[in-house]
Amino acid sequence: NNFYAVFLNGTAVDANRIVSNMITGPTNQNYGVYLEDGDQNVVTNNTIRRHSLSGVYLGLSAASNIVWGNTIRSNNFYGLFLNGTAVDANRIVSNTFDGKNYQDIGVLAQNGDRNVITNNRILIHTRYGVYMTATAASNRVYGNRIFSNLNGGVVFTNGAVKANRFVRNVIYRNGGRGIHVYSGSNNWFLNNDVYANGAVGVR
Repeated sequence: NNFYAVFLNGTAVDANRIVSNMITGPTNQNYGVYLEDGDQNVVTNNTIRRHSLSGVYLGLSAASNIVWGNTIRSNNFYGLFLNGTAVDANRIVSNTFDGKNYQDIGVLAQNGDRNVITNNRILIHTRYGVYMTATAASNRVYGNRIFSNLNGGVVFTNGAVKANRFVRNVIYRNGGRGIHVYSGSNNWFLNNDVYANGAVGVR
């Protein structure tokens, strides 16, 4: 179909496992894995590529899910899209988000609280590695390598983006700034290694 390769939708869609698949879309298929609502699902060890919107989408009240050990690459807009005011407490761990100079953004957090993004490689996107906007709050981003993204490494773009913690990330060789906070409050940046970016490292 033109919408989803894998579609999980409903508040009782819980504790499913999507493991070791090659999920390759025709370029007009919107999403690789689409999870709207549903808790404690696991997406692991998959290759997810060539979708027109996003490789993995977590929406509405999808919470406490794990996206772990996947290769997510060459999707048109986003590798991972977190989109919903109750998209909370998900764990995004040890994935490779490889834009291949095609995918716009590695991880887009538009809303969502208390998500953990750790130990990922986020590279070669045409815009940014990590982009936080809307009401993304109290998320923890630590131990990632964010590099070789064309416009910049990490961007915050809304005043309601608050209390997020970026700790011990390595952010380097991005075409623009390593970290750019357009707006937001009470966000913490601690012990990150930011170097060799195309503009001022942190602003």
